Amino acid sequence: MSKIVNKLIHQVTQARKLGQQILEISGFKSEGIIYTYATADVLVINCKDYETIWKFEEGQIKLQETLKLLKSSIHTISIEKSGNPVYSW
Repeated sequence: MSKIVNKLIHQVTQARKLGQQILEISGFKSEGIIYTYATADVLVINCKDYETIWKFEEGQIKLQETLKLLKSSIHTISIEKSGNPVYSW
């Protein structure tokens, strides 16, 4: 593989790990989550069903507090269902 491909794979892997760590620190379980990832600006959480989406809606304060605790530059949290945006804050 080329160096560029390897670098991109590494960046995607790191983004997924960061997203998972944020959820773990916030106290959320991975049940009902298809994937999550975080960039410098955005945390994306892709949910399987509406039940999981509501858990994040109810727990958005926990997510925001975790981002502050980590001194993260993330300013947008995007919730998706099956890859389609449902809402963001």
